[in-house]
Amino acid sequence: MGENDTTIVRTNFDLVTEVLSTKIAPEVIEYARKRLYAVYDLYKEKANKTELLGNFVSKIPVVVWGFSHGSEDALIGPEIGENVFDLANAVWFNNKIVSIVACHTGRKLAPAMVDAGARAVFAYSDELRIRITGDTYEPLEGFKECITAPKYIYDGLKAKDVYDAVVAEYNKWIDYWDEKDPVTADVLRHDRDCFVLVGSGESKITLSTYLFMGLTDIFAITWVVAKTLLEIVRLTKPLWRGEKGG
Repeated sequence: MGENDTTIVRTNFDLVTEVLSTKIAPEVIEYARKRLYAVYDLYKEKANKTELLGNFVSKIPVVVWGFSHGSEDALIGPEIGENVFDLANAVWFNNKIVSIVACHTGRKLAPAMVDAGARAVFAYSDELRIRITGDTYEPLEGFKECITAPKYIYDGLKAKDVYDAVVAEYNKWIDYWDEKDPVTADVLRHDRDCFVLVGSGESKITLSTYLFMGLTDIFAITWVVAKTLLEIVRLTKPLWRGEKGG
């Protein structure tokens, strides 16, 4: 358990959630892990309230992501009638920074989480639209980059600066697609306009404690290696002299 552990909740029960969970969410997981944050992945059957509560109690993550379908007041689970995030467990997100990749959750769910103590919540206040290729279901250029841009929270940015970075990412890809396909540009424009930040824009996380632990280990290992080499030189030097004298 570290000070800035992350929990990822990703359902996979239809084409939309498959794209979110297998084409988009892994980008966030890789980004966080490369910066030495511990990531706990609640995937498929583990994407439920029971697993989430157990994770929150044992790991106490500071950053939480949710990838699924959504409604105004819930992140929908894989089982019919079950939610993973909703108004009933909004209090679980006390002191956390949350990013919800799901439709409409910015309307009621995100504000409810903040009212219950969440530091900041990124979400979409309207339908999240993703254009994909017809053969591989890969998101078209720009969609993954924009949707995962809240990952910049792992670089120590404040929530308000992360929000600005997400909007800038959307603007970059809107300009790109305006030249190639205005319809795709309009989809991105719609997603940008319904992306919201609820809560404190000053919220941020500190650099990973694992990063400092890793640097400490590197220095320790370097010192041991250097000391060993010096000891080898000290012990073998008389032998060199003996060979020259013979």
